[in-house]
This record gives sequence, structure tokens and C-alpha cells, in this order.
Amino acid sequence: MNVDSDVQKQIVRDIFEKGWNQQHFDEFASFLSESIQFNFRGTQQVTNLAGLKALVAFWRAAFPDLHFRVNEIIAENDLVAANMVFTGTHQGQWKGVPPTGEKIRVEEMMFFRFEQGKIVELWEVFDEREMLDQLRG
Repeated sequence: MNVDSDVQKQIVRDIFEKGWNQQHFDEFASFLSESIQFNFRGTQQVTNLAGLKALVAFWRAAFPDLHFRVNEIIAENDLVAANMVFTGTHQGQWKGVPPTGEKIRVEEMMFFRFEQGKIVELWEVFDEREMLDQLRG
């Protein structure tokens, strides 16, 4: 099943707007490979739908009001690039940092690679140091 660029862009947009913002990931199962390579800051790990749900839960435990605003999505061939901003209030522990009550606003880029209509690889780029600086007030 090949999916055209407009459909790929809508899938990526929905992952943030419906998945991350509304926590409705199950409807994306048909668009996610059973094994997705996730690349972040020079590390690679394998994830899947259950792993993505766990990641959302981890972030929401620290930032219950976490919200993504998708600014731009570009697609070409099997790649989709998304530029977005995420915001939230630090109300739970995040990577060893106790809750500060600080509001964060972080710009992010993600890249998605599709094969046969399914996401098989992700790259995430955001400035974690900038985020930590915001948590310190």
C-alpha cells in the first residue's frame, strides 16, 4: 500500500494533533510499522505503537498540559518533515528534574520515513538544553 504525499502529511499532522494532544494513538496503528527505528541525539532505538503510547505517558506525567502546534509539514517521496512548537507546564518529574511549575515553549523538527504506507523511521531534533534552561526559570 503506497500512500501519496498529502495523505502522509495528514497522518503526521494527526499524530500530533490527535495522538499527542488528545492521546488517541490507536487509530494510527495501521500507519505504524510493528518496528519503528527512532533516532534522537545520535542514539537509535526501536519502538512501536506501545512504545509511542509509553512515551506520551512519560511526557504527560511531567507536562499534563503538553500541547503540540504544527507549523509546517513538507513531504517528498517517502519522507515527511514536520516543524512544530510544543508547550507545557512542568508539574511532574522529567529526566530527574523535579517539578518547577515553569512553562516551556520549545521548537522541534521531526522527520518521518514511510515504507508501503507505514512509518518505519523517525528522527527528532529539539534543543533539550534550551528546555532545561526554561525549567530553571
